[in-house]
Amino acid sequence: MSEDKSTESGDAIENSNETIESVVEDIKETVEDVVDAVDGALDDVKPPLMKLKDENPKLFYGALAGIVVVLGAVFMSGGDSGVKQHASQITYTVGQSYTLQAANALTETTLKILKVPGQMASFDNESDIICSAPTGTPVLARSFQDAFGTKQLFVQVEIQQEAGDCRQGVKGWTLKTNLK
Repeated sequence: MSEDKSTESGDAIENSNETIESVVEDIKETVEDVVDAVDGALDDVKPPLMKLKDENPKLFYGALAGIVVVLGAVFMSGGDSGVKQHASQITYTVGQSYTLQAANALTETTLKILKVPGQMASFDNESDIICSAPTGTPVLARSFQDAFGTKQLFVQVEIQQEAGDCRQGVKGWTLKTNLK
């Protein structure tokens, strides 16, 4: 009887070992399936550029270099050399009618009409200012004055109609860029 028990227990151990080994194999297969599924999911989540980098690095880096070259050409190509200031394109003549326009003003403003052309101190000295004309005042060009290496930088104007504190017929100087 003891022999039967030992044979039975040996068979039981062998059966349990086989069962454990088959369970371990099943677990290994399941883990491999899970790892494959996770790898597939990660590949699906990768952005297209990263997939391209992994699958075809020559094409990826070639495209990247092409973009850099194009952007470099755009940034290095400088501007249009044909751009000129608006004031230099207009031909001003003596006796022609114009309106006063402050070239750099965003809002309505007044322009100081001076007794002497080109004196910067005149803007601070009230006795050198003839009057202050609002933008849009009609004027007549009477003469031009060269200054600082620029032809016709200043223009002598005659006020055509009373505006602001300027009387009709008053003559004074302003910058040529203030004419429109």
